[in-house]
Amino acid sequence: MAVERSATVSASSISKLSRFQKIVLGWDYLRLLRESGKKHVGEGLKHVKSTFDSVEEYIGVFEPLILEELKAQIVQGKDEEEATDWQRGAVATCQESDEFHKLSLAVLDDFREDVSENDLLLLSMEKFQEGEAPKPYAFALVDHRGGKETLTVLTYFCGGVKQLDSMKADSSPRLLKMLLSSKPGESFVWILKICSLSTIMREYTAMHSIAHLPFKDLILSASHKSYCSVSEGQAWNVPKPLMDHLEDCLNSSQLDAINAGLLRKPFVLIQGPPGTGKTHTIIGLLSTILHSSPTSIHSNGGTSRIKPRPVMSIEERHTHWRKASSWLTGLSPRDLIRPIDGDDGFYPVGNELKPEIVKSDRKYRRHVLVCAPSNSALDEIVLRVLHRGIHDENNHVYTPKIVRVGLKPHHSVQAVSMDYLVEQKLASMDRSASPGGKSGEYVNRDKIRDTIIDESAIVFSTLSFSGSAIFSRSRRIFDVVIIDEAAQATCEGLDQKEVNQTDVLVEGEA
Repeated sequence: MAVERSATVSASSISKLSRFQKIVLGWDYLRLLRESGKKHVGEGLKHVKSTFDSVEEYIGVFEPLILEELKAQIVQGKDEEEATDWQRGAVATCQESDEFHKLSLAVLDDFREDVSENDLLLLSMEKFQEGEAPKPYAFALVDHRGGKETLTVLTYFCGGVKQLDSMKADSSPRLLKMLLSSKPGESFVWILKICSLSTIMREYTAMHSIAHLPFKDLILSASHKSYCSVSEGQAWNVPKPLMDHLEDCLNSSQLDAINAGLLRKPFVLIQGPPGTGKTHTIIGLLSTILHSSPTSIHSNGGTSRIKPRPVMSIEERHTHWRKASSWLTGLSPRDLIRPIDGDDGFYPVGNELKPEIVKSDRKYRRHVLVCAPSNSALDEIVLRVLHRGIHDENNHVYTPKIVRVGLKPHHSVQAVSMDYLVEQKLASMDRSASPGGKSGEYVNRDKIRDTIIDESAIVFSTLSFSGSAIFSRSRRIFDVVIIDEAAQATCEGLDQKEVNQTDVLVEGEA
């Protein structure tokens, strides 16, 4: 049964990506350049409504917008052609698969190292400049980098897709000539790197995954009424020492924001202009989230505990997680169940990898994901946590175990970056290894990364990187997600599988 379900989800993921690839790879590069300055912005696009009647209507509005955004990205990449320049390649093999053609190209190793999976390339039988009439040319998508001086790309020579609803491809003489010219062992092509499609592919597939989100109706209707099955009020009891500290250090607006974040709502938006202390509020939220306990609520039948929502079996949750995260690869079901009556008394905190002894009454440890749209915005929050620390239930300040995942961390937060922590772990393993033992050099780095994420109380990531495969292997779900500058970002990377059925906290500017 599990194998059949995984196969179904995998097929769904492939179908969505195939649709995207057929649309994009059939575009005419020179036509995009010609039309970029002629049409008005928004021409032919549907108005974005506040609410939607169905998933189909939602996708019908946003799919053309995403594709329009990609066209602008491709045109913008033209200005960077001088930095990439044309590269020479030879067609080694050409194989047809599901209407696509995979070309194996022999290229210089320097160029092979310069491209990555999901990079958009332009293939042409000759170099050309804008305004010229070249020989056959076509877009190609980097499928993977093979061995030495080998690059495999995906192409679509069937034609251009004109109507998104029918997905019928109109034949193109340009693409047909390109196919006929791609003879293995005989053809040479010129290659131009245009841009990376990784982020926008995650955004596109996430959009199509909305039908499988547990709170899809909330997104479509922009209303949380159906999700508030209990009376309004705090879902978490903040310890008095911690609450006293917050009341002393925060103003009334910041306290209101934290209280709103503790309500029983799937989403909370905290708005405020620059300089009003939103980042300081995030630090307060982190303290309350990590060190508060669920409160009792009153119902007609008396006092009861807050129950997760919606109520689903573990198999149903696995299904939703897989479907909502279909842009990821290498998915695996959760094989560990979080205890409901507390942990074993130990929880690793501090970036020195030493355990903190946890009191027996601390039974509700949360796993928090903090995101921001840019590296600089993310590093600002990480730096605040490192400098100010987190306050526990007794108002004691400590530095929880955190990790900053992603590219280009600022040097001030390098000590908690994933790459640094992995190297530190490998170094400690090498030092502790016996003379005949296994060196850390041969240890699976992915397993070390998985362990670091699972053990961290707070994980920091850009929105885009949160959609990467590194999160799919985590054995712990995220109970809360905080997004800084949310109103300035597209949440294309956020992996619903990693989010528990609890509050999702969103922070952004008005």
